[in-house]
Amino acid sequence: MKRVVFAVILLAGMIYFNFYCFQLITQSKNGVIMRLEELSVVLDENGANEKTAAAAAEFTEFWMDEHHLLCRIVRHELLDQMTSSVSQFYPLAVYKDAAELSAEISRCRMLMEEIWDSERPILRNIL
Repeated sequence: MKRVVFAVILLAGMIYFNFYCFQLITQSKNGVIMRLEELSVVLDENGANEKTAAAAAEFTEFWMDEHHLLCRIVRHELLDQMTSSVSQFYPLAVYKDAAELSAEISRCRMLMEEIWDSERPILRNIL
C-alpha cells in the first residue's frame, strides 16, 4: 500500500511540475510578445533611429533574462534561433535598416509562438 501512495504522490508532483513549467512558458511568451509589439510600435512611429536602438537594446536585455529562465525547460534550438534574431535588433536599428528590423521582429514573434506551441500538452507534442 505504501508503494501505491508513493506512486500517486510522485505522479501528482510530476503533473504539478509540468503545469508550473507550462505556466512559466506562457507568461514568458506573453511578456515577450508584448515587448515585441512595443518595439514594433516604436519602430513604426520613429523609424530606425536612436530611440528605436534604445528600445532594441532594452528588449535584448529583457530577452537574455527570459532566455536564462527558458533554457532550463525548453528545447535549445528554438531558443538559439530566437537569441540570434534578437542579437540583430540593436545593429539594425543603429544602421537604420527598418525593413530588416521589422522582419526580425516578426520572426521573433513567430519563434516565440512556436516555442510555446511545442511545449503545449497536446497529443501531437507527446507522440
